[in-house]
Amino acid sequence: MKKKKCELLAPAGGTEQLIAAVENGADAVYLGGRLFNARMNAGNFSDEEMRRAIDFAHQRNVKIHVTMNTLVRDDELEEALDYAAFLYEAGADALIIQDLGLAGLISRFMPDLPLHLSTQGTVYDLRGVETAARLGFERVVLSRELSLAEIREICAGTDTEIEVFVHGALCVCYSGQCQLSRFFGGRSGNRGACAQPCRLPYMTKSTSGTPTSTFPYPLSPRDMCLIDHLGELIEAGVASFKIEGRMKSPEYVGIITSIYRKYIDLYEKNGSYRVSEEDRLALEQIFNRGGFTDEYLMDRDGDALMSGEIPKHRGVQIGTVTGRVRGSDLVDVELSGPLERGDGVEIRGGDRVNGNLVTYYQELDRRRVRIGDIRGDVQPGDDVYRISSGRQLAEIRKSWQNITLEGGPSENRRVPISMRLIGKGNALTLSAALLQDRKQAVTVTKAFSPAGPEDRPCDPERLEAAMRKTGATPYTVEKLRMDGSFEMSMKVSEMNALRREVLEALSEKLSAHRSRPMTYYNYLPQDDAPEAVEFYYTDWDSFCADIRSGHPEEQEGDALYGDLPHVYVLPVTDCEKHSSELLGGEYTVLPYVPAVTRGSEAAFLTERFDSIVSHCRETGIYVGNLSWIAPFREAGVPVYADCGLNVYNQASRDALAALGVRQCADSLEAETTGNGRFPLMVLQHVPAGDILETSRRPQLQIVRRAGSDQAVIRALDLGGRVEPPHAGEVVRFYR
Repeated sequence: MKKKKCELLAPAGGTEQLIAAVENGADAVYLGGRLFNARMNAGNFSDEEMRRAIDFAHQRNVKIHVTMNTLVRDDELEEALDYAAFLYEAGADALIIQDLGLAGLISRFMPDLPLHLSTQGTVYDLRGVETAARLGFERVVLSRELSLAEIREICAGTDTEIEVFVHGALCVCYSGQCQLSRFFGGRSGNRGACAQPCRLPYMTKSTSGTPTSTFPYPLSPRDMCLIDHLGELIEAGVASFKIEGRMKSPEYVGIITSIYRKYIDLYEKNGSYRVSEEDRLALEQIFNRGGFTDEYLMDRDGDALMSGEIPKHRGVQIGTVTGRVRGSDLVDVELSGPLERGDGVEIRGGDRVNGNLVTYYQELDRRRVRIGDIRGDVQPGDDVYRISSGRQLAEIRKSWQNITLEGGPSENRRVPISMRLIGKGNALTLSAALLQDRKQAVTVTKAFSPAGPEDRPCDPERLEAAMRKTGATPYTVEKLRMDGSFEMSMKVSEMNALRREVLEALSEKLSAHRSRPMTYYNYLPQDDAPEAVEFYYTDWDSFCADIRSGHPEEQEGDALYGDLPHVYVLPVTDCEKHSSELLGGEYTVLPYVPAVTRGSEAAFLTERFDSIVSHCRETGIYVGNLSWIAPFREAGVPVYADCGLNVYNQASRDALAALGVRQCADSLEAETTGNGRFPLMVLQHVPAGDILETSRRPQLQIVRRAGSDQAVIRALDLGGRVEPPHAGEVVRFYR
């Protein structure tokens, strides 16, 4: 069976980015509207712009996937559902969703609207994909931490479409599991307002306070670049290659999209390709954080993943300062790479960074130039980086200049269509359709005057030429078939009018909108009086330390919840390893499966599954990811949804109840500092040291759990920031 063509999915934070993506070869574009998207600080699209954007894309055979990938509160669900209905009517091809409750409601009211589970859903294995499919998702965007082998295994085991990121920014935390931005400043990544505290400098220390040797930016990864691995991913069965970057410029979108388009096409044509040095340089020039990384795909997560000394765009090194012209802003540079007037440069030496646009350029000799206008302290030996190339930016801008959402004469993106012209009697019937999709065919029939004895019959060559003229439309006639008789009298203007009418009809058909569905969501506030107090431990050592120092309920909780049952929630691996110590003990213990179990923990759960089931068949088990719900339910174990599943509304509880989940702990999004030191990040790459410290913010602790390949970051000390605890069906104190 022939492999389905792999989609190239480009980002758009505004209309210019959309046009740049389309003109440079995107098969689909993902973008956000005015509500509920995870990049609320991007330009995004108003309702009117959204309609026009979808029509623009569809007329060029490009799909639009709209992001509604934030968590949604109960009091927001009606508005979110109404907005989804608007997007359905406008013709969106798919919605990218994180919130399981919102997805369930959309599936109920718009069952024919494809849903894609966002990478915020933290799906990293085949079982997670299968559960997502049961929840109604047609496509899953995998976590960015996965190796090529894992992606192959997932694609081979499912008919669900798999989407992977191939280029752009990486989060150091598993997407969907980050609370650091909200903890530091109230701006939540799960709610579309991440402030990127991972890009701040941190000092790393041991538990004794001794500084450890590490990068100044230990939580800031390089950008991903998988340009060398497209063939392997195509052969693995990936359905869509996603470029990250809804906050990026149209120039960035255009350049990255065009280069990935080039090599996808080369592989599909030849079965191989070799990336040119010119294209590698172009990728680095438009944006890189200390170079690129493919570490995760290669099943590595070491320091080569990280950006190192700089968390922002580094540019391309092109020279070294040899001196400054005294009393001026002119600097002499020995070049190792190209530089021109109009380029942007940064000069770096020690802690000094100075830069500007090159407004003055004088060649001194074969390798030395004098540039300006450079202010600030610059010393001989400082490195010179080209941050932007004026030539590169000017060249890519040509690809969308003078093009609007109504189109334009300079469009390069032309959709191949086929036409058939049939002459019968004094009538012409012209049909047109996308070359690859006959379902979109349109037909127009026009009657003309029969040719009289003195009239000259229609010239078929002239008629064919008129039909092939597509002008400022986004179409190009690749196939034209003419059948029948053309013995009628017809002016060139009439031929052109017939062609224009059928092309307008085709555009209308391609931009066809759906009927808006009726939607409703009546939320009845639930009685959230807690039924139990839970003490949630990240690791076994924390639990033992609390027990040795006295019951934790004597330290917190009793004042408000002293009459409620107390439950100790521990990692399932610790419960299993220490089952003999817990059996018959004085504590009620409930095991939990963390949000991520990739690697050692998943192997342990698989190997000891029967024993784990026997130990928790009566108590039940918390499950923090989509992967382990079905195995425990099928084994007859009561399953409760843990915080990693990001349950933020009643609709999510209902969706999980359909999978057999009995009770749901709230998402960490709902927790306050009054609930204790709740997890702030789940890391695959673990920095050196035990403590992370940055200015004017609480210290962070890196917790490495025995038997897990992931680490957790939590606050070392909440200090005076403690708020009243949040309470749902249970109230939790994170220890």
